Parts: sequence; structure tokens; C-alpha cells
Amino acid sequence: MAPLMPRGRNPVTVKTDTGRLSSRGKGVTLTFIAIGLLTFVLPIIKLDSPVHGQQYWSVLDLILQLQARLHLDSPFAVLLFVPFGLVYFTLLVAMVMVLVIPLRKPLRWVSVVGLYLLHPFRGFFGGVRLGAFLEYSKGGGFVTLWILLGIAMVAVAAVAWTDATT
Repeated sequence: MAPLMPRGRNPVTVKTDTGRLSSRGKGVTLTFIAIGLLTFVLPIIKLDSPVHGQQYWSVLDLILQLQARLHLDSPFAVLLFVPFGLVYFTLLVAMVMVLVIPLRKPLRWVSVVGLYLLHPFRGFFGGVRLGAFLEYSKGGGFVTLWILLGIAMVAVAAVAWTDATT
């Protein structure tokens, strides 16, 4: 005689994975995105020799200096010339995705693109960004910025891969 209940997991109590971020996953992801975006305004880039009387600069300060020097109308055009500018754009896209459509699979792709873009000299504008990087760094500290952005993007990727709604 066959048992009344099948062996193994009970199909009535098994929860299916919807592919959505849990509320805890959203919180962790938004925290690391906020840390990554804070590096945009915090003066964490240390230059060996002070430029314009400042030794510590933020990415925003660099953008404003480049915009004044290049006489560009839009600060978004300057983002292409600043090291890690596209990574900040990727963080903004990830933040919008978490707030609007909190699905893990698209967030995985965004985080992979962000990790790929962490190398500041890839792509069409790589030579221009390399020139801006060398001009402003003068042997200085873009490493701290790179590490903080890397931690933020790896954390977003880890949450997107491991978080499950239960």
C-alpha cells in the first residue's frame, strides 16, 4: 500500500523562489550602494602635492575642476572623463533597480557590469580618463577610492547572488 504523503519535502509547505530581494537584502544592498555613492562627495583622494591648496579631494571636486577647465555645459559629460565615473552611474542604476524593481537577476547583471567598469581605463574613453587620472593623481591616492567602490560592488553582487525570499 502506498503512503498517504510522498517521501521528501512536502509540496504544500515548500516556498518557491520568486527572484525578488528580501527586505533584509534590500537594506543591505542599499547600505552598500550608499557607501559607494558617499565616496563621490567625501574627500578621500589624497594627492602627494597639494593642488589649489587642497591635499584631499572628492570626485565631485575633481568634476567641478574639470568642468571649469574644459568649459563643458553638462556635468554628466565630465563623468566620462573622471576615473570611476561610470561605476557611479552603475551604482545609481542599481539603487533605482532595488527601489523600483527589486529582482535579483537584473541586479546581478548590473553588479557584474559595475565590477567590470572598476578598471578605470577600459572602453572608448580610456585614454582620456587615463590622462585625467595621471594629471590629478600625481602618484596620489585613488587606491582608497577603488577599494571602497570595489567593496560596495562586491557586496551588491553577493547579495544579488545569495539573497532569497523566504
